[in-house]
Amino acid sequence: MISTAARDCQDLIRQLKANHKQTALQWIPGQCQIARNEQSDALAKKGAKITQTHIREKSYQSIKPHLKQVLQSVYRHELGTRLSHKPWKQEITKLPDWPRRKAVAEFRLCVWHDCLGTHLHRVGIRPDPYCMLCSLREPMDRNHLGQCTALLNGTECERYWEARTEMV
Repeated sequence: MISTAARDCQDLIRQLKANHKQTALQWIPGQCQIARNEQSDALAKKGAKITQTHIREKSYQSIKPHLKQVLQSVYRHELGTRLSHKPWKQEITKLPDWPRRKAVAEFRLCVWHDCLGTHLHRVGIRPDPYCMLCSLREPMDRNHLGQCTALLNGTECERYWEARTEMV
């Protein structure tokens, strides 16, 4: 037996087809742990209640830039709220627009989530913070990268990635 809601849906689809409208249905499970699913549901319900004063057909490609801008704006605001209490928040705003590899290294070093010895000790993965690559017996952090005798000369970014590779 078909539910009333399903029958109503079928009737609406028939009406749309009769008016030569294209329809596409996509089932998305409600509890599938998609990021911001509840927020999307709430916004969709809110948008469905808005009376449309003008109806113009638009392709996805034509509205994609606008959607991207709106989503980025929402994400930036949400991220700003979550990071407002972090001590390194001001530092990450100063990061230049570098190539990804260099920017990732700089970001990780800046926020102290660099997976070097000091960080790994702080999160309980290593028993001590000292460099496991050289014999200087210094905490392995951003400052140590420039002095570590086990790393080849190069930029801080190159030394960071070399240390990460050697630690594995």
